[in-house]
Amino acid sequence: MAQLVDEIVFQSGVKLSNRIVMAPMTIQSAFFDGGVTQEMINYYAARSGDAGAIIVESAFVENYGRAFPGALGIDTDSKIAGLKKLATAIKAKGSKAILQIYHAGRMANPEYNGGHHPISASPVAALRDNAETPLEMTKEQVEAMIESFGNAVNRAILAGFDGVEIHGANTYLIQQFFSPHSNRRRDKWGGNIEKRTRFPLAILDKTKQVASSHDKSDFIIGYRFSPEEIEQPGIRFEDTMFLLDKLASSGLDYFHFSMGSWARNSIVTPEDQELLIDKYRQLQSDAVAKVPVIGVGGIAQRADADSALAQGYDMVSVGKGYLVEPTWAGKVLDNETCAEFADIAQQEALQIPTPLWEIMDYMIVDSAAEALKHQRIKELQNIPIKFNSGEYTAYGRGHNGDLPVTVTFSEDKILEIFVDSSKESDGIANPAFERIPQQILDGQTLNIDVISGATVSSQAVLDGVSNAVDLAGGNSEALRCKAKEAVEWSSKTIEETVDIVVVGGGGAGLSATLTALDKGKSVILLEKFPAIGGNTVRTGGWVNAAEPEWQNDFAALPGEKETLMLLAKTPESEFVDEYLADFKVLKSQLDNYFTDLESGKQYLFDSVELHRIQTYLGGKRTDLNGESIHGQYDLVETLTSRSMESIDWLSEKGIDFDRSVVEIPVGALWRRAHKPKRPKGVEFVDKLSKRIQDQNGRIITDTRATDLIVEDGKVVGIKAVQANGTKLVLRANHGVVLASGGFGANTQMIKKYNSYWKEIADDIKTTNSPALVGDGIEIGEKAGADLVGMGFVQLMPIGDPKSGALLTGLIVPPENFVFVNQQGKRFVDECGSRDVLSDAFFDNGGLIYMIADENIRQTAANTSDETIEREIKEGIIVQADTLEELAEKINVPVAELTNTIAQYNACVEQGHDPEFHKSAFGLKVAQAPFYATPRQPSVHHTMGGLKIDTKARVIGKDGNIIEGLYAAGEVTGGIHAGNRLGGNALIDIFTYGRIAGESASDLV
Repeated sequence: MAQLVDEIVFQSGVKLSNRIVMAPMTIQSAFFDGGVTQEMINYYAARSGDAGAIIVESAFVENYGRAFPGALGIDTDSKIAGLKKLATAIKAKGSKAILQIYHAGRMANPEYNGGHHPISASPVAALRDNAETPLEMTKEQVEAMIESFGNAVNRAILAGFDGVEIHGANTYLIQQFFSPHSNRRRDKWGGNIEKRTRFPLAILDKTKQVASSHDKSDFIIGYRFSPEEIEQPGIRFEDTMFLLDKLASSGLDYFHFSMGSWARNSIVTPEDQELLIDKYRQLQSDAVAKVPVIGVGGIAQRADADSALAQGYDMVSVGKGYLVEPTWAGKVLDNETCAEFADIAQQEALQIPTPLWEIMDYMIVDSAAEALKHQRIKELQNIPIKFNSGEYTAYGRGHNGDLPVTVTFSEDKILEIFVDSSKESDGIANPAFERIPQQILDGQTLNIDVISGATVSSQAVLDGVSNAVDLAGGNSEALRCKAKEAVEWSSKTIEETVDIVVVGGGGAGLSATLTALDKGKSVILLEKFPAIGGNTVRTGGWVNAAEPEWQNDFAALPGEKETLMLLAKTPESEFVDEYLADFKVLKSQLDNYFTDLESGKQYLFDSVELHRIQTYLGGKRTDLNGESIHGQYDLVETLTSRSMESIDWLSEKGIDFDRSVVEIPVGALWRRAHKPKRPKGVEFVDKLSKRIQDQNGRIITDTRATDLIVEDGKVVGIKAVQANGTKLVLRANHGVVLASGGFGANTQMIKKYNSYWKEIADDIKTTNSPALVGDGIEIGEKAGADLVGMGFVQLMPIGDPKSGALLTGLIVPPENFVFVNQQGKRFVDECGSRDVLSDAFFDNGGLIYMIADENIRQTAANTSDETIEREIKEGIIVQADTLEELAEKINVPVAELTNTIAQYNACVEQGHDPEFHKSAFGLKVAQAPFYATPRQPSVHHTMGGLKIDTKARVIGKDGNIIEGLYAAGEVTGGIHAGNRLGGNALIDIFTYGRIAGESASDLV
């Protein structure tokens, strides 16, 4: 292991006296034009001498490339004289002087650059408030920028600097060219990762070329990099290692991490506790291993620096420490303790320029204020805990309004907490309502962490209890300051063997688990979130299944006959061979149905063949590359043939379906949905999970599956890790079922595979659980599984514009949908498929309005009058007494909206829509008051995933079955192809979930 006092010799031959460098911290103290000031010289001179090198803050290489006020420049020859004074002052004390060079790109605020518009690799704005959309650099500008960096290197050499650090971090221009978020180019400078490395490599090559022209073989060249981006898509750690390998192969002296702590783990997957430096060492190529790497952040004392070197860094970079301790290196090398805060009166003594002093409050301690703060905390912690005994009810703010919380107190203790969650989101927030009160009771504190996936509900409970404490005469501030109990991190590994392990606690996983239990198998179900339910608990609860005996009791709606007649006229050339026979059977069925209609029998038609053909046609799509896709026949045939079997199975498990109505979910194409009497998908989750527990099945939450255990080509178990670090090694006699859902909450993965949508916005919302990030797909692929249909993602057209949520506003049956654009006009068949509707929304500005009247309001699903009234107050729903007033409130032309509604009402009366051919009509828009619900597409379902057969066995890339591996639900692909019909997701998860449980149980 390297020691701080050790010398280090770079590839260039330059030797540093120790392993400490001063980090390039911006001090914002240059002249207006970027010239060096005396304050800057004094600041750097005061900190030079003991450190091996001083890296001077980022200097812009082009006049309009500043990222902040008071920035240092190296953009013109006139800057050389001042920079020479700076370099001389640093070197006079014995430290090497290195100058960091950069261009801000799209981060160049016009305010600091004379109003000049920012430039970047592509016209993609940064993800920050009020960010300007940059101009895309032309090829000529790219080449000129490389020359600007070369000119900056030349000036640095002429000014006497010992080296330069190329700033490829902090989302500045060089990083922007490497990032898939900011670089969408399709020329030599952008596209795949190889092309995106060209700009950084060109800068490095130009730097070396200039140094060589000065015969400066002993010129230090370093590279600063940000290891990851949180943007979607963005740079991931593996991408960075690819870039560093290219740079190292070209030749340079060091790499320099840019992050807040040398001991940081991933910001993209924070649940992964592995330090990035450990990943760096594991992934480094031979070339990278030869280049010293500098760690930065969180280094305040000698022990911190020693720990960083012991962890794998070759050198340490100290920033904040040098602000308040100008001789930091000398002190730590003498094993002295360094100050970590500056007193408010020390500015002059520390040689800190005024601009920096004014923005570094976080590093300055006002002793008096700090003393008062500490005194207040001590006072709060010493306040006796006492209450006026009794029961008190207070409120916190939940998802659906005020959340009542009733708390019972003794004179010195919180005895009981009851949360009335009846009006909250069933299932999703259950952990908050269960765990938060218990943690408060156990610790007698309000210093409690919110629960992942239930943040709003967690805070609502805490606020409700806090308010109740105050009502009871207690001090909620004191309880919030009371220390929480420490969570002990576990290094334990638990090994166990069962028959089957199921990964994922949504409908597919619950179905697989319960089916296997029914067959007498021992089963463990793993769920990575605190609560089971996945996406199932977030659904409206509609399950498609053709049940003509039931559906025939309902009258046909206007427009449905026309829909079937159009379907019957579909050219046979539209069908692949496997589906053609079913279509011919369907046409025969429809001929008989039309005869019945002519004889006055006006009933709702359905058949398994209609369901199958609509699933086929509804999923048949062509992607941007001209490649066509449709549902794999045997999978769709199994789904539609066994759908009623699933309905019967669910009924047998306790699901009480509402047989009084047959509905059509959004994008379902037909009225065949079975829906539980209890709203939403929570009914399935509650009933199935209770059955599992009753049959001694085990559900383990807060446990993330990481890897399948594969032996001799057979899956024999799975590895997982719990929230406290405990590792599980679960061996499975009959195999593993992956039922972990799709990747609708992973925008990066969506954009990586997308081949259908012209563009997926980086900030697109999702209806999905945040748990659905595609990890099950990745686990399967690592084990050799083949993937299918990954390029197709379904957008839900009627998502909430702010949250992406599905079940806000007036969500009525599609026969009562009336969509108008921002001009107040209808623009689409409201009963169309989801991708067609979403495309139409985008073509009409993205944001549209669903119009309803009082009668249509009464048909809204999954809501209540109280919720609707609250949403009206909050602006989620707009209400007006007249259509004219409604038009004014939503800012659409009055005449257009009133005319549109008049035309729509005429279509309802006639049962015919000559312009958009709406397939079913319900009610007219005629009874005041009137309503408008703004809607915008959000990610709803990912059609692609692991390739399976009709027995839910996963197929490998070699075309063979992977023995012992099964999959069901949205983690799979091949069924829905390019578009999933509304209501087909739940029948998919329950049908193939059962099949996966059956197949795994039958494995010998």
